Amino acid sequence: MITVELASTRVSRRTRWDVVRLRDRDGAIGLGEYSDAGDGAARIWPGVAARLADGMELDAVLAELEHEMVDRFTALTVRGGLEQAATDLAARRAGQPLWRWLGGPAARPVHRYANLNRALRHRTPEEFGEVAAAAWAAGYTALKCAPFDGLPPWERLRGGLDRARAVRLAAPRAELMVDVHGLLTVHQVLAATDELTALGLRWLEDAVALDDQAGLAAVHAAGIAPLAGGEFATEPGQVRPALRGGRLAWLLPDVKHAGGLAAARRLAEEALAAGAGVSLHSPSGPVATAAGLHLAAALGPSVETEFAFGEADWRPSSVRPAESPDGPWITPPDGPGLGLDLDPARWTVTSPFLSHA
Repeated sequence: MITVELASTRVSRRTRWDVVRLRDRDGAIGLGEYSDAGDGAARIWPGVAARLADGMELDAVLAELEHEMVDRFTALTVRGGLEQAATDLAARRAGQPLWRWLGGPAARPVHRYANLNRALRHRTPEEFGEVAAAAWAAGYTALKCAPFDGLPPWERLRGGLDRARAVRLAAPRAELMVDVHGLLTVHQVLAATDELTALGLRWLEDAVALDDQAGLAAVHAAGIAPLAGGEFATEPGQVRPALRGGRLAWLLPDVKHAGGLAAARRLAEEALAAGAGVSLHSPSGPVATAAGLHLAAALGPSVETEFAFGEADWRPSSVRPAESPDGPWITPPDGPGLGLDLDPARWTVTSPFLSHA
């Protein structure tokens, strides 16, 4: 019988990290993260815990979640955490680090870029510049911002461009990525072609929905920057036309939202086969970050990942051993499975399932 424990920690006004810990009857554990699943996750976990307590196999529970259609995003993100934990548990039982369990040849350093978004509090252009300068000073050579977030529609384009320019001015030598978060119309993106091009972007993310083939073609033809997207993709068919048409240069699978490590891997392999770049989406806590690092190491040296920069200075000590310090390269933790556990001083157990342990 496998029991379910849930733990969380409040990081900022915006962010809470949510983790599932599976515990087998002999005490072996596996960790997975399902942060940003939404409020509906609390309605799903009791059923998951009951099925596992009754002896249902993990694979069967995962299959149920994969076919949940009522709140699909939440169910798949919960599935992502559960599948990470199941894979971690299996790798720990085998005495292998997760990258090896996933077929990787070595625990190579993985390139990461700094996502500035979660460190921002006031979202003024000045603060965008300050956070960008801090990330550059911490050693990151590639920075991503989401400058159009939180602005009213009538100010969104101009205000967002002001923020993006502040980041570029603060870190003129950095590789810069801009995430539109789908907040602009295709017409607005095209109208800002000159301003966006002047930023010298490494990529332009979520500027067009991946199923909008005409919009993708138009923005791709404008030559602003290579296009990136796919953080909520769950299976290769959703991204195949954009990849094979040459319009999507970077795919960004998320080990949470895709439904787990295996689903993220299928997406990544689809992109690599099409000649696109792969950068694992992960503005997440240390558990999903570690899972993504192991997957990136297993997939090969061209695969990179994201890091939520500057959100909490205590983040490294929230796990044991402590997470690696800031910088453009990070190596997956040593040890079996993910190679880490939660520091109990930083996490609150919110699960009602401990009575089953």
